[in-house]
Amino acid sequence: MLAVLPAARRAVLRAGGATIDLDGSDVEVYGSKKDGIAYSYKGARAGRPHVATWAEAGVATAADLLAGDEDPRPGAGSLIERSVATLKAAGVTTRPRVRGDVGYFAADIAWAAVEGGCDFSLGVTRNPAAWRAAAAIADGAWRKAKRMKGAQVAVCDYAPAGWPPGTVTVVRRVKVRACDISTDPRARRRRTIPKGQLALALDGLVEHVYAYSFIATNLDVSTPAKAVAAEAWHRMRTDIGDRIRDAKHGAALRHLPSGTQAANTVWMWGALLAVNLSAYRNSPAWIPVTDAAGRTWAPCATGY
Repeated sequence: MLAVLPAARRAVLRAGGATIDLDGSDVEVYGSKKDGIAYSYKGARAGRPHVATWAEAGVATAADLLAGDEDPRPGAGSLIERSVATLKAAGVTTRPRVRGDVGYFAADIAWAAVEGGCDFSLGVTRNPAAWRAAAAIADGAWRKAKRMKGAQVAVCDYAPAGWPPGTVTVVRRVKVRACDISTDPRARRRRTIPKGQLALALDGLVEHVYAYSFIATNLDVSTPAKAVAAEAWHRMRTDIGDRIRDAKHGAALRHLPSGTQAANTVWMWGALLAVNLSAYRNSPAWIPVTDAAGRTWAPCATGY
């Protein structure tokens, strides 16, 4: 398919950055006897498309159909391997980078990326060691984050055990007003705030606190500017959610209609291929434009 694109666009895709994004999404079903279906953590019977995309091209490169209760991490290495093969077949010459949220915090996935010739950037669970490392960051080490109001970025002294050599952790903190913190103990935001700060905020003893996120990566973050750039790029991982939504709402992946997992896998790929064809269909009119959020997209004759 890449061969049908204009030469300038092919050159951008082959020699520009190549990002492999990983994510999954549940598809609720209602048949009680469907094969390969299970109750998800949300309590719904579901299948779980587990997808890898080539972010810059906006296309799916690999996918598996899992059950709703199936952990996607063991299959991530295979998605990476197949995606790398796709990139090589397309003529990509740059070193790919694997990007995933905290659901992919696993040494095996980092190693799979490295062994596949990729760099990685994966979300980190907020564990005690990460919290201690964040608390030890000097005030002068924080730098303003790109395109995120009230956010700052720094590198901390934490490397997850068993991860590839050269792994470091980038930390982002965002200022949160105490009055904006929910009193509901189930609120997700509360889990991103150190317990001591959270207690002070809820007791009305401070006006603001910081919410923290962590990224484990082997990318070069040796200077503050490089760390800020790496964190801003990692934040763009949410683009894969747009591809999955396109598949669900524009190509019928909101259903898994068959009683057999094999047939539903074919259905899943039909939806993903429709998204891929849509991306390529818009590419002939591609004029790369970078928006205020740093995303590159393509105006086309029929819209955006």
